[in-house]
Amino acid sequence: MKQLATALLITSLLFSCKKNESDNPVFELAGRYRGTFNRTGMDTTQVSVYFKDNHTFEGTGGPLNYPAICSGSFQQNGNNLAVNDTCAWTANFDWTLIFDGNFNLSFTNENSVRIWRTNGTWTDEYILTRITR
Repeated sequence: MKQLATALLITSLLFSCKKNESDNPVFELAGRYRGTFNRTGMDTTQVSVYFKDNHTFEGTGGPLNYPAICSGSFQQNGNNLAVNDTCAWTANFDWTLIFDGNFNLSFTNENSVRIWRTNGTWTDEYILTRITR
């Protein structure tokens, strides 16, 4: 009987505990970032992206559209990032290099973010650091 009472007490304590929201902070993507882009097996290049509070972005990629970053809108949903590029592009490069579509998102801290997606054998990876002044 004593064991049953102890088990009930422990169970009720576990269910009455609320998880503190600050245990899993949600970082907002909005801000100016600089960093690198790399596609598996290819060169690494410098990029910059400005994610605005109104869920639009603008940025610049490396030479010869590696990657192709221009402007558009984005939606952050937890660890997912949906990007909608709205620029007109010429047909003289690999359009899979356009910063557009669905990406994974992870914050290494409040000032650094990794944005990536895998397609078959290659992964596009952006490692960005928020520019603070």
